[in-house]
Amino acid sequence: MESGYLVIRRQGNGNSNDCVGTVRLVEDDNAVVEWPDGQQTRIPLPVASDVTVVPVGSLQYRSLRDAKALRKEFAESPVSVLVTLLSEMGGEASIKELKGRTRELGLASEHNSAWWVRMRERMLAHPHVAESRPGEPLRFLDKPVDPFAEERALLAREALEALATPATKQARGRREALREAVAKEASELSPYEYVAAHALGVALQSWPFDETAYTTQSVSERVLAAAVEFLAEVTTPQRRAKNPVAAPSSKLSKPGAPSPHAVTPLLVGLVTTPVESAAADQAAKLPRGLAAQECVMAVMAGFEEPEHPAGSEHLLRRGAALLQWSVAENSLVTAEQRDAFGEELCSRALRLLLRPTELAPSQGSLYEWVDLVLGAVPDHVLQHATATIVSDDLKAALEMLPDRPNGGRDRATRLMTSLSSRPDGADPASKSQEDSAQTPEAGAGGGPEIPVHEAGQAIEPKVQSSPASAPADSSVWETDTSYGAADTPESAGIVQAFPQEERARYEAALDQERAVARALRGERDDLRQELTTLQSRCDRADEEISTLREQLGIASANLADVTRRAEALTRKAQRQEEELRQGRQAGRAASQSQLRHARIDGLKVLATVLVEVADQAIHTTTDESASAHALYRRVLAQASAAGLTGIGAAGEEVDFHPVHHQSRTGPTARVVVERPGFAWQAGTPQEVVLVPALVRPVEQ
Repeated sequence: MESGYLVIRRQGNGNSNDCVGTVRLVEDDNAVVEWPDGQQTRIPLPVASDVTVVPVGSLQYRSLRDAKALRKEFAESPVSVLVTLLSEMGGEASIKELKGRTRELGLASEHNSAWWVRMRERMLAHPHVAESRPGEPLRFLDKPVDPFAEERALLAREALEALATPATKQARGRREALREAVAKEASELSPYEYVAAHALGVALQSWPFDETAYTTQSVSERVLAAAVEFLAEVTTPQRRAKNPVAAPSSKLSKPGAPSPHAVTPLLVGLVTTPVESAAADQAAKLPRGLAAQECVMAVMAGFEEPEHPAGSEHLLRRGAALLQWSVAENSLVTAEQRDAFGEELCSRALRLLLRPTELAPSQGSLYEWVDLVLGAVPDHVLQHATATIVSDDLKAALEMLPDRPNGGRDRATRLMTSLSSRPDGADPASKSQEDSAQTPEAGAGGGPEIPVHEAGQAIEPKVQSSPASAPADSSVWETDTSYGAADTPESAGIVQAFPQEERARYEAALDQERAVARALRGERDDLRQELTTLQSRCDRADEEISTLREQLGIASANLADVTRRAEALTRKAQRQEEELRQGRQAGRAASQSQLRHARIDGLKVLATVLVEVADQAIHTTTDESASAHALYRRVLAQASAAGLTGIGAAGEEVDFHPVHHQSRTGPTARVVVERPGFAWQAGTPQEVVLVPALVRPVEQ
């Protein structure tokens, strides 16, 4: 026991709140304790069985002095607290005993059995904890022995690879040691390795990457599989059959998890992996909505590479899995967004098909991809895309696509044929404009309508002569029977013969209107492209705003964490100051105790001298007895000034006292003092017998 220790005296009713005192002074056989009401009492040493002594700095001491700080430390570092508790419990305890002790200290009361199983595994990874055999109580080792030193020495990537490798049987604590090795050098991990480490239970800080594009290069398949498993969990709400949602998963808010805006780039990087990868194939099944569209566009960009793209067969396989989800109706994407995506995708596929042959890949993966795209987009989207690029080159290029029933080649060919059957090959959107261009009002000012062939050439009239040269009985109007019923009103087309100059004027005006219509279509496409670009910029701005908000949230969290740390350091400084003060008090108490012991040792020497003088005075002859007694009285007077008191006088008959008397033959009821003894502070609770009186039994 030392000064500053706590003393708990238990009461019969079990309430010990008012029975916790602080040791202020420690002496040989008692200690001064100050209780909460300010009173000080002395308790004998050693303490009774109903008194518990709590050393300074122990967990029980901290639970009594600053329970809040101890609970916070246990929440942040439960293993270190449990290891300390194990050492304080005698160095050996079972999980059940540790659980009971933590509840007595007000810790871990809300944790279940699964949590304690994990804590046992983590404690076994501690260098100061071991178990003799599986299932036996844990033991605290004074000399640290780390059975997993080799695992802790691994590089972060090596430890992560070992952690991701499934093992049917391995030593307890090994996985925790691997997690510590990964966390120690987490800054060396790539984004996919960071995701896998978080999924495998490694304690990580917040997501440290802010890139918009990620690559799987140099990442092993096992690690990628762990990362994909986590991405599958966080994207599950988007794949619901009923009521899918695009809201970020709550798992993305945990420390070490990727930010919500990083999920889609991570999926894009996996889908565009140019090598065989089961993890990447699995990742292609995850995206929905806008994420699926972004992945499909990334696949398209891979096929648009000027040189032959490496792993185009892998891009084709994953792109085929993504296409159905990118163009399908989904509550996550509006109809306008879906149509805009389909038009851009289809236009890029057709431009890719028209690329010069020397720039196209030699394999058929590109043509397979274009055929899949043309077969996946809706009819109205494909119709609009082909209407803007109708040409003989496109018709020839379509012949290079795979010939599948109702495939992209068949659909595009049918639509182009239907467009060719319309005047000027106009699409429905521009039909009204070209119809107006063919009316007299849109022409050079009046005159009847001129029928036009599919190729855009004016119909030659059946009557070549002018009205002036015609016979008198001939009409200037002649029935034209060469047109079908669909081409002539009421199955008989009436064509007026015009002079060549006037007909040329009408044709020039019609060509001009057609040019205007084509220019308007071009402007419409440019505006549509500009709108898409502005929408992309707006989306990027929204993402940047979300990123800034997230960074602000992280900064706020970091500031709050720094504030908590500062408060913890302040409390720690206060505790250290209190411990220093108590240490100084203990030092002063120790100095007083040492001084008292030194004084007692000196008085024992003086008492020994007095005993010798008294013995000499008793056994001297008659001539010398007077001077010997006089010397004894003078020395005894000096000793009395120092607090020494004689015990008995030579020849005195007294009752035997086991502390004051010493008998050569053993204790008896009545004894005779042969030689007096001496005591210090006699008659007080602090009395110390320096030399006991020598006695003998009374003769009967």
